[in-house]
Amino acid sequence: MADNLPREFLHERDARIFALKKSGLSNQDIANRMKMTAAAVAAATRRQLSRLNSEAFLSYPEVLRLELERLDEMQKSLWPLTQFRRETLDDGSQVTIEPDQRAVQTVLGIMDRRARLLGMNIDRVDVALGVPQSDADIRSTLAGAAAGKELPKGSDPKDEAMQLLELMGESGVLDSQVIGKVLGEVRDTIDSFGDAVLINDGTMVSSPPTKDLTLDTIIEPEEVEDE
Repeated sequence: MADNLPREFLHERDARIFALKKSGLSNQDIANRMKMTAAAVAAATRRQLSRLNSEAFLSYPEVLRLELERLDEMQKSLWPLTQFRRETLDDGSQVTIEPDQRAVQTVLGIMDRRARLLGMNIDRVDVALGVPQSDADIRSTLAGAAAGKELPKGSDPKDEAMQLLELMGESGVLDSQVIGKVLGEVRDTIDSFGDAVLINDGTMVSSPPTKDLTLDTIIEPEEVEDE
């Protein structure tokens, strides 16, 4: 039946039914008043709601742009009051006027309102800090790899270890002469035996060694103290 009615009449009747619905009348009350069935009243209400939602969706960009323009005009008019300014009195003298704190607060409110409209008030901070938690993690980090993971391609643990020793000497963590002696012995050992490494117990091992090559295996703590 509704499909046979003119579109203009149908829209007008749906608007009247929706207005009655907003006033608190039930579907049956509206049906009795409009000489319709309750099902037809419900359908008319759904059509009007769908029409209103569609119009609101289509007009959202225009409404947003209008609101932003209004906020810009308000901020533009208040902005001079938020700055230090000089004014000339009747006698010709000039005085410095401090910013109006109420204007400052109003402008801050306008900026906050604009940020909310644009969705800029949502926190998007995502900071991941990788902090080693164990001695093994720290040793792996100093060696250039995360614990339990392979070293990245192109990295050389031996070079990174020697660079770490050089930094320890330059920063004063260990005596620079001791560091120089250790680095010299390590480089001589590497040049003489290639991939083989001489550890502190006099054993020659092939790379990779069967035990970790650390500062403690290169030089004993007593030797550092004696130096």
